Amino acid sequence: MFITKSHLRRITSHNTSHLTTPHLLLSEISGSLGDLGTLLPLLLALSLQGSIDLPSTLIFSGLFNIATGFIFGVPLPVQPMKAIAAASLASSPSPGLGTTVAAGAWVGFAVLLLGGTGGLKRVMRWVPGAVVRGVQVGAGLSLVVAAGGGMVRPLGWWWTPEEENGHGDGDGGIGRWLDSRAWAVLAFGGLVVTLGQQQQSGPKGRRRMPVPYALVLFLVGLVFAVVRVSLSKDSPDQPPPYDEPTNSYSWTWIWNPLHHIHPEVFHSLLNPQALSMALAQLPLTTLNSIIAASALASDLFPRSSYPQLYDDEPSSNPAASNPPASDLASSDPSPSSSSSSSSSHSSSSSTSSPKSSSSSKEGPVPLTPLSLSISLMNLLSAPFGCMPLCHGSGGLAAQHRFGARSGTSIIFLGTLKFLLGLFFSSGTTGLLLRILEKFPRAFLGVMVLGAGVELGRVGVRSVEGGEEEDRMVMLMTAGTILAFRNDGVGFLAGMGCYGGYRVAGWLGGGKEIGREEERGLLNDEGVVDEESPLLR
Repeated sequence: MFITKSHLRRITSHNTSHLTTPHLLLSEISGSLGDLGTLLPLLLALSLQGSIDLPSTLIFSGLFNIATGFIFGVPLPVQPMKAIAAASLASSPSPGLGTTVAAGAWVGFAVLLLGGTGGLKRVMRWVPGAVVRGVQVGAGLSLVVAAGGGMVRPLGWWWTPEEENGHGDGDGGIGRWLDSRAWAVLAFGGLVVTLGQQQQSGPKGRRRMPVPYALVLFLVGLVFAVVRVSLSKDSPDQPPPYDEPTNSYSWTWIWNPLHHIHPEVFHSLLNPQALSMALAQLPLTTLNSIIAASALASDLFPRSSYPQLYDDEPSSNPAASNPPASDLASSDPSPSSSSSSSSSHSSSSSTSSPKSSSSSKEGPVPLTPLSLSISLMNLLSAPFGCMPLCHGSGGLAAQHRFGARSGTSIIFLGTLKFLLGLFFSSGTTGLLLRILEKFPRAFLGVMVLGAGVELGRVGVRSVEGGEEEDRMVMLMTAGTILAFRNDGVGFLAGMGCYGGYRVAGWLGGGKEIGREEERGLLNDEGVVDEESPLLR
């Protein structure tokens, strides 16, 4: 069993160390909101379409956020399954709640088989690190494109197009000015300034504490959304798009699980459309939510600073295993710090015995627990109509970029979502939907942009100084993902490019790929290989 009392004690100590000062706490809260740019648009669209139960989604995703923070101790996000969400939103007519949620349940079952039987580890021993990095860079660039093309570009320079045509909520008032490209430019300028401030060194050579920029954007956007709702001509108390329970008590504003069970989910398990949506999602979940997320966590949260899931014995050096939280909050994995950390890891691992070295090389988010987490999230929440959920490297990069350094951040976010789902249920769901709908897309786009840049930066940095073949394989993978908007196609293209270099080496037509380029994510014992090009 990978969850032990000693592990939970170390995680709790690590999380509480980030509550010691107001600045650390604000940094964690800011980081917890860094992934809202991905969460809110899909959550809102699926809710308005009637494809998910909004209160149940808030309740269960909040509980899973809290559990993830206590188990892993890093800001591992709980995100929508994007391929299923895209397929549901693109379908006409709508597939409905049963089909959408059933697709997520099928993915959860498939991931349970892959992770529980060890099949995922066996496959990943042969996947080159450059391909995994290409998946990360491709996902980051896809987020950047989505931020610009899907969120900011449809806006007007000074007001939204619907306001300009007289169909919006402002009616000539200030509401028409509260979501525009001008606000996106201002928000982007703030993002660049905070990024530059974070890169500068403070006293004693330490990096400066990150500005809680996501928290600032969220609070300003929330004020804008409330103002726009108050100025709206539409009723803020619209009924939710899914069927409400007929035998509700007078306290329907509190979430009651008996009133949110959806039998249509079970009836849709054998629906061909649900199976098709699940098959489209499975490669994305495997590559981005498990493999890339595990690798990114190993990069962002090194062993010397963060508790590891499989470490049964505490470090003999308490200062090394639990450094001051201020150092962690101000840390940023720059290329120089990453390379020095990697070299120190390599030198220390070379002096240890093979057995102890292999057992200690698991990162903070191992593959098997990560896959089990995704499967349990979807299998447990499916009967209640919860949105299909997964983890993801993009959300992890976003939350880290905006200040999250421990599980405290997602515990805060989970508590917030749980309370919203608990008290904004049934009769008040329409009001919550209206507020979410009016949240400025300009701010969401900038948050998604920041997440994409951070994810791509970490992936590109990992192949700097490596072989030319590594960079070409990474670019082939990332470029194909961006061109076809499909992680599975990009993965196959990257593996094909890698195979082409291998064949060229065998035929004598090119440089033979040596041992460094052959290493994948895992070693022969099924744990993360720190000497792999993946973790350079």
